[in-house]
Amino acid sequence: MPSDGLPKNLEPLAAGDPATIGPYVLVGRLGSGGMGTVYLGRAPEKGTHVAIKVIRPELAFDEATRARFRDEMENARKVASFCTAKVLDHGTFQNRPYMVTEYIAGTALAEHIAEHGPLDSGTLHGFALGVAAALAAIHKAGLVHRDLKPANVLLSLSGPRVIDFGIARALNTSTSHTQTGIVMGSPGWMAPEQLLEEKVTTKADIFAWGCLVAFAGNGRHPFGNGDAMTLGKRMLFAEPDIGNLDPPLDRLVARALAKDPDQRPTAQELLLELAGGTDSNDTNDVVSHALHQSWRPNFPPMPPGYPPPSPQAHSGMPGPQAQAQAPGQTTIAPQPYAHPQQGGPGPMPPQAAGPQGGPQGGPQSPPMPQRPGPQASHHTGQIPVVPPTTGRQPPRSPAAQGSSGGPQARPYVPPNTLPPHRPLRPDSSRSRLLIVFAVLGAVLLAVVLVFGLVFFQDWFSSTSDTNPPGQGQEQQSSAPKEDPDDESDKSDTQAADPQAGESLRFDLLDWYCGNQVLDRPLIVNGGEYCVAEIEAHNSANYPVKFRHDLQILAHASGEQTKADAPLHGEGADPLWAGPIQPGDTVRGYLVFIVHSELTPEVLILRSTVDSPGQQIEIPSGQPA
Repeated sequence: MPSDGLPKNLEPLAAGDPATIGPYVLVGRLGSGGMGTVYLGRAPEKGTHVAIKVIRPELAFDEATRARFRDEMENARKVASFCTAKVLDHGTFQNRPYMVTEYIAGTALAEHIAEHGPLDSGTLHGFALGVAAALAAIHKAGLVHRDLKPANVLLSLSGPRVIDFGIARALNTSTSHTQTGIVMGSPGWMAPEQLLEEKVTTKADIFAWGCLVAFAGNGRHPFGNGDAMTLGKRMLFAEPDIGNLDPPLDRLVARALAKDPDQRPTAQELLLELAGGTDSNDTNDVVSHALHQSWRPNFPPMPPGYPPPSPQAHSGMPGPQAQAQAPGQTTIAPQPYAHPQQGGPGPMPPQAAGPQGGPQGGPQSPPMPQRPGPQASHHTGQIPVVPPTTGRQPPRSPAAQGSSGGPQARPYVPPNTLPPHRPLRPDSSRSRLLIVFAVLGAVLLAVVLVFGLVFFQDWFSSTSDTNPPGQGQEQQSSAPKEDPDDESDKSDTQAADPQAGESLRFDLLDWYCGNQVLDRPLIVNGGEYCVAEIEAHNSANYPVKFRHDLQILAHASGEQTKADAPLHGEGADPLWAGPIQPGDTVRGYLVFIVHSELTPEVLILRSTVDSPGQQIEIPSGQPA
């Protein structure tokens, strides 16, 4: 995560995005889907970061979508905020309902696995426990999530958080809103009963939990790779490959992936077994204590000048406890930005936090004493992978286990343990010096940005529509005037630049439509995806960034549809990977969400906001 506290995958606001929604000032885009867009915003009073989900403009008057959005908000408000995102506010913006939740600073499981590989065994136990706790809270509220997948689980400082109640449904209702582009589940993460369109209960979420834990522990799906049809067949008829999971996860995941829903455990059973406790009314304390032992992601060091963390930051979190080093285990030097661990300081206090979802700080503490032995590798990512220990973990003696505030019939012994924390006094003079340098750097950066904006504004204003950057008006006026009789020069210019003002030249390679394309979520009733595979050539002498929000699909009725933002996998295509360099030719997919009553006719592809656009007719006989 960047040092400014903003997520590294935050997209800037596009041309059609609002600057504010209600009293909230928007900072950027966190993501978008078939029903709405999620923005990062600032609360008006405290300036904390919040997540704001708002319905897409084209669905603002669709009653089924509005009803489903209301259901999502009400369902999210029913669930206790432990291991989920708390709903803070809601309202209407330009007839579009919106919902405001706390912003969870963290990385989606899908992104973490793609960048760092599987979780180590200790963190995996905390992950399985945290997601089980979230499901227990969801099910206790009388809901089924129905869309538990890697993109909907965030890895945060305090543990995993389950988000997105877009298709959650109450157990005591048969209401279904499936009229406009409704995603009823994600391929590869749906239980067999969902695939067969049978009655869906809380046991469907347990099946998804088993897939998630196996995926997080092995870095691969337990039913392998493939399209939706292939994965669906395997999930119905094949046995899963759960890999080499440590006990008790190997046994629990195998039970969770049973084809028969009645053979799967409940979320409460998973929770109690993973937390090492007995059935108790004080479940949060049991979970919090277990997370202290097992949730140990390494985070980047905190910026200096912040107060130290407080062990009483979260309700139910126990304070520091001494913990003995188990024989034969490697001691890991903890990063000062890591989540609190047993024997170390507690979670970050709310008053020490910056903007909501931003970096939560404390002074950079020195590394804790270590026993001689091999050192763990140092990572700088959001949640770098810690190499797991191998072999069985020797049992700790009763004296080394310490006491606990909650019942623990079978206390969990984490794979990696740490010695007691012995904080040293920070070097205050060094901290002050670092703060001064940080402030000076920020001021210098602001000055550079201001001058850069002024320069580029003057630059573009002095450039004509047909001249590339670098050819100003002075060069234009001093250049020799074109001979009107010189037909050869005209023909050469027209041949080299058939559409003046366009830096990019486009070719349509393929065009097709369907309700499930490019690993995107399934669309049923009321719409479909239309995909244009295009090739773009940069004929200018400067790099050009291809933007999805400038690309238009015109319909026979005169209506226009903007291209949808590329999803995670599509963004890796050369077309989206970065600026297209001069002379380069790249390919990629452009996706539109088209309502069933519309008939696509022409693609209008543009290089810049002011360019006229290159029009390409949709091939006749193609599906629309």
